[in-house]
Amino acid sequence: MKLIKFSAPLIAIGLLAVSLTFAQERLIPCSGLDCNLCNLLEMFKRLITLGLKIGVSLAALFVAWGSFVIMTAGATGGEKKMEEGKHIIWTAITGILIAFTAWLILGTIFQILTGSPSKFPWDQIQCNLRN
Repeated sequence: MKLIKFSAPLIAIGLLAVSLTFAQERLIPCSGLDCNLCNLLEMFKRLITLGLKIGVSLAALFVAWGSFVIMTAGATGGEKKMEEGKHIIWTAITGILIAFTAWLILGTIFQILTGSPSKFPWDQIQCNLRN
């Protein structure tokens, strides 16, 4: 129960920080009938970026939690707690690697669909399609 009381505010603060950094940009880049395929892809790009920001924030919290479990392993459970902490950290790192790989693949697909120049960063869509 103490764990929930301790971790819930940290998660809330992390998600608030992510939402504040994302608040500068509207989710839907067009309004009314002027939307096209590029605007749809731009919206998906913004959703993916938001998900990635939230995922990285949560992964950082899980790495911190796994580190805490490892540090307190000697006092509470020994080798079993040590393995649990390692598992938490590796799961968070694996999740972030999967998320970044998906971001790269989707960014490349978006570049191909919009005719954008093939350069970094992938999250900038320059639409070369006709309306």
